[in-house]
Amino acid sequence: MFLWKKQMKILNKTAYEPIGYCIYCFSSDSLSREHILPIGLDGTATLPASTCPNCAKITGKIEQKVLRGYLWPVRVYRNLRSRTKHKDAPKKYPVCIEKNGIKKQIEVPIEELPILLHFPIFEPPRYLNPNGYERGINVIGLATISFGLTPAEAAQNLGAQNIELTQRQEPFAFAIMLAKIAYAFAAAERKLDLIDGQSFVVPAIRGQQDDIGKWVGTVTQTSKKHTGLIHRLLIHQDIERGLLIGEVHLFSDSETPSYGVILGRLKNQ
Repeated sequence: MFLWKKQMKILNKTAYEPIGYCIYCFSSDSLSREHILPIGLDGTATLPASTCPNCAKITGKIEQKVLRGYLWPVRVYRNLRSRTKHKDAPKKYPVCIEKNGIKKQIEVPIEELPILLHFPIFEPPRYLNPNGYERGINVIGLATISFGLTPAEAAQNLGAQNIELTQRQEPFAFAIMLAKIAYAFAAAERKLDLIDGQSFVVPAIRGQQDDIGKWVGTVTQTSKKHTGLIHRLLIHQDIERGLLIGEVHLFSDSETPSYGVILGRLKNQ
């Protein structure tokens, strides 16, 4: 367990003071604002003058891999923000149904789709137990959250005895996105000044090192529902271990798991 001194803030439409340099590579050329949470997750809090074109391209590519991957159906279902207003979202989604012992694949519109969102359960950050760690991130389970119709309801509506959904997982990209969100939030809150040197997660965010599993893990606490709060971001000072940790809890109004991101070692520890 982490021992945390917590700080939580509601971020809706928060506009922070400009940084004046890229928070990822420290360049000061052609800076643009950074969305702490991606726009596609209803992120409205911005950090002006904080990312360069190259780093914005890198982080944007990772986010799009997740947002236009397995999170796309729930984003459409919950009508989360989209630069294109979801005009380019799939109109139908593939499912496999079984009727009278015969399986076949069909496509159904989202209103007939049982949306099962599988959140990866990661092992604790391997920084805490580095023995045997080499690269990447290890998924040790899944937490499945249902939106819309249940699979049983969808099967009944389609006259099927069973229904199966195929869903491509992107745990590595998801972990990188979590790290980026936590890091950008810490930068906006000026909490990176608490750590000694550069943040641990920047090389992984920028694609320079394949070590995201050292810094990101599922928080070892029971999933908790926070009604009316779609996402939760927190900053923790783990005094016992001398670490600054970001916590990212996406879709927190639906009893989803929360993730911890080790950002760096606290100064004077």
